[in-house]
Amino acid sequence: MPYTQSRHNNEEEIDLRELFATIWRYRGFIFWLTTIITLIALVVIYRMPKYYKTTTTIEVKPQNGNRDNGIGEAFGGAGALLGLAGIATPVSHTEKDAALLSMYRVNSRVLDIVTYNARYWHYDKFRYNEVGENNCSIYISDLKIHDYKKFGMEVTFEPLSKESFSLKLPSLLWNKNIGTFRYNTPIHTKYFDMTVFKNSSGAVPDKITLYGDKHFIFNKIITKNLKAEVDKKSKNPFIEISYLDTIPSRGEKYTKELIEKYIKMSIKDELEDINISLSAINKQIVEIQNLVSKSKSQYQSYKTENTILSPEAQAKVLIEEKAGIDVKIFDMEHKLSLVKKLVSMSRDRRKIDTMAPALVQLGDEVTAGFVGKLQELQTQKAALSQEFKPTYPKLQAVNRQINNLRNKIRSSLKALQKILSGELTLLKKEEQKFTKEFKSGPKLETGLASLMRDYKLYEKMYTYLLQKRSAEELKKAEALSRFRTIDPIYTNPAPAKPKKALIAIVAFVTALILSIFLAFFREFLRGNK
Repeated sequence: MPYTQSRHNNEEEIDLRELFATIWRYRGFIFWLTTIITLIALVVIYRMPKYYKTTTTIEVKPQNGNRDNGIGEAFGGAGALLGLAGIATPVSHTEKDAALLSMYRVNSRVLDIVTYNARYWHYDKFRYNEVGENNCSIYISDLKIHDYKKFGMEVTFEPLSKESFSLKLPSLLWNKNIGTFRYNTPIHTKYFDMTVFKNSSGAVPDKITLYGDKHFIFNKIITKNLKAEVDKKSKNPFIEISYLDTIPSRGEKYTKELIEKYIKMSIKDELEDINISLSAINKQIVEIQNLVSKSKSQYQSYKTENTILSPEAQAKVLIEEKAGIDVKIFDMEHKLSLVKKLVSMSRDRRKIDTMAPALVQLGDEVTAGFVGKLQELQTQKAALSQEFKPTYPKLQAVNRQINNLRNKIRSSLKALQKILSGELTLLKKEEQKFTKEFKSGPKLETGLASLMRDYKLYEKMYTYLLQKRSAEELKKAEALSRFRTIDPIYTNPAPAKPKKALIAIVAFVTALILSIFLAFFREFLRGNK
């Protein structure tokens, strides 16, 4: 046993000696190959464009519709049923706001102001540096690329005189000439249409990247460089926004415009929903106010004509309870009517993504979440459709997800309709029980109690609608102060990427491992000769 172990140890020592001997034998090969690969990596790193990081933090307060406005307490059990979005359990919308900030709907508005249609590159010190439109000798307008496959194409620019220039398509062997054109004159080629204007001063670009489509720009540039993340470390409703750009001033401008556009759009959407709700409430208030006056007049006339001073205490209790049930039925019928409209809308694919405000009003956050995801997928589908054919696997997968979500939304709405119908049936049965108790009393008392019940019911509805209108007005006021900038927009003067040191270390280690592997492979081939 000791002999076997000693032999095994000797074999290991021999293997290690051979290993190091092979490395030493090919040390020159390993050194030079590692050095060459590392130098190539360093050249590539040097030629990479520098990206600067712009950051800011905003506070997004929860919507008033997600707070308890106290109406539920004012109406007891009925109030819990009567509340729309305003009496539901508080729900934070910070994550939703962060997702919306990263979506095409908002960013498309920003891209109308901060344009990436054409990007200008000036060759200096063996690398291309991007030049901003304001610091460039030219700028491009009215760009339209004919073939979506050419989105993001590069052309070389060469000024020939004060009035003309040439454009070429770069290639490995030689550049393909597109043509000679004049400044400030529309250009028409088989690749694109555009107009090149000449500035009074600025750097002359050597290369131009043409994008020409906002969907393409959003997918190729914005989605890769924009991040909107919720601050999960604290419970505060903070969203941290960061954006990478090769031109710091443009990155700051983009971030600023993104926040401004999103705030304006969010406030506009909220105010539209609130105004729709207020319009319906005001209409109901006028109708109920007339019914209150009419029922009160009838009640007083009946008492006077029949010389009845007041109903019995038991009748009063029945009237109060009956009025409470009638209020519940009133609101349940309103909700059921709204759900039936939504079920009808769900049959039209174009209208499904407009349901979110009504679903939030009903307190159905789950289905509202489905609608939000559907909107996101539809944006993704629109972007993919710009680049790929309908048979593209990812596009087909998105279409399947969209169809599945539509089916889930329809099923969820039908289930909600069934639940509300069941609750309404139970309420009506309870109402019938109280009606029978009314009819069992004396004729005059029953008649007076019936009129008093109507009066109490309409009075309660009127009070409820006034409180609901106040809640909506409060939401309207708070919508204007939901957003606040916590940290001002700041761009770090040091480039955020490429991370030169990290890439260089990874390149060196990779080159060393590859060189050693090739050295052993050469030794293997040598041994087989």
